[in-house]
Amino acid sequence: MLIRDSTQPSDESGFTLVDLMTAMLISLILLSMMTGMVTVFTKAEASTARNADEAAQVRIVLLQFQHDVQSANPLQTLGSVSQYNDELQLTVQPSNQWVTWVYSPSTQQLSREVGSAPPTVLLSNVTNGDPADGGLPVFSYFDHCAINQVTEPEATPASVSSASTVVQITLSVANISSAPYGTTTTVSILAKPPGPSQCG
Repeated sequence: MLIRDSTQPSDESGFTLVDLMTAMLISLILLSMMTGMVTVFTKAEASTARNADEAAQVRIVLLQFQHDVQSANPLQTLGSVSQYNDELQLTVQPSNQWVTWVYSPSTQQLSREVGSAPPTVLLSNVTNGDPADGGLPVFSYFDHCAINQVTEPEATPASVSSASTVVQITLSVANISSAPYGTTTTVSILAKPPGPSQCG
């Protein structure tokens, strides 16, 4: 008859309850870490795609602006000099269409209207602010000597339209790359004479 020595360790294999709980806890921690990493990566990927789409939309708007200004003959005269900071009216050739660009500081939208058709919102989240309250003008008008016609002391609506040979658009757009995206484009107006070679 065999007698088991009680001082010898038992050969029964298996895990204790403490071992199982510890393994489960470690597994849960690792799973949580992996889930967090996947979530961060997914958000970053979505943000990058959204930023790329918004930046592409800004480029499309700038191309449309460039086309309109290069085809402009003439610039239309607005009601006041300060109105030029947020608005551009021109007649596009050869179609002879009246096109109006308007920035609204209150809605932060830049829109374009062709003739009497309803305006189309081209950009939202334009954060230039109100030029009348220290904001950045969306549109600037320059003559052949690079003098800003809107800020000239003797400027009138008619003088801004007639003397301007270049129109500049400056945009600050939010929600691109987690910071305002700023861009400036300067375009010469169709059929404007270069003017004197000397500017002083």
